[in-house]
Amino acid sequence: MSKPNEKMEALAVDVLSRQDLPQDKFGSVIMIIMMVAILVNVIRVIQECNKESQIDKTLLYKQHIRELSSRRGWFTKMKLRKLVRRELNPKDYKEYGWNLVNAILDKGESVTDDEISTLLEISNV
Repeated sequence: MSKPNEKMEALAVDVLSRQDLPQDKFGSVIMIIMMVAILVNVIRVIQECNKESQIDKTLLYKQHIRELSSRRGWFTKMKLRKLVRRELNPKDYKEYGWNLVNAILDKGESVTDDEISTLLEISNV
């Protein structure tokens, strides 16, 4: 069984591989760490929105992430762009910001229970 850090790294690599991003830049360890930070921040925002709910958190977050990812509303994109902008330098954000947002939303549509559990475990540390 793999450790949460290895699962989180695999999730970040999966997100980064979903778009036409240059592998020399977005395949590096620094970009993987950046994507992990973005994903953890996304989960924290969703946790803040649903902190009063009493149902199973994994199921709730999975449904919420899939719903937000499939609808792709302006507010969802705005929040994701803000989180991506914090992590990227301005030049990279202008060039790759939308690609990263779309990659995160694409992955969100097919997120699994195991990936949600890993995100929750990492974000609560």
